[in-house]
Amino acid sequence: MHSPQSPSRALVASAALMASIVVSATVLACDDDDVTGPTTTTFVATMNGAGEFPAKAVPGTGTATIVKSGGVYTYTITYTGMTGPLTGGHIHGPAAAGANALVIVPFPNASGAPASGTLSGTFTSTNTATISNDSLDVLMRTGNAYVNLHTAANQGGEIRGQLSQQP
Repeated sequence: MHSPQSPSRALVASAALMASIVVSATVLACDDDDVTGPTTTTFVATMNGAGEFPAKAVPGTGTATIVKSGGVYTYTITYTGMTGPLTGGHIHGPAAAGANALVIVPFPNASGAPASGTLSGTFTSTNTATISNDSLDVLMRTGNAYVNLHTAANQGGEIRGQLSQQP
């Protein structure tokens, strides 16, 4: 005849089983092989005078790249052939090609930059309370935001390109 286990022996066995489950779960949760950093999203634009509204017959061209990582946007704008030093540079929106809009993000290092060069920097938010960062992301992803550079000869903008998300 088999005698039943004592209650304390069953309790110890249950506690040991629970402890092994907790240890296994902790090891799996703390495994650092699957560590990921912030997601990055890249937006790009090709800029020229034909992209302006109205279009400009100018030799200037450029490219804009905006990379969002976490809550920080990093911009790099390379341009050449402008009619003179820059008087400003911005992200505008919301506006599709063929329409103009207000400034959403100014590039503070644009004013006074030479007729050819590279602008780079970071920003963490738009300069308007009505457009959140999430809204800016949507505008850039859907082609409803644009980058343009201004000169004294073309105060409304000399070259422009609509932003789109890079695959």
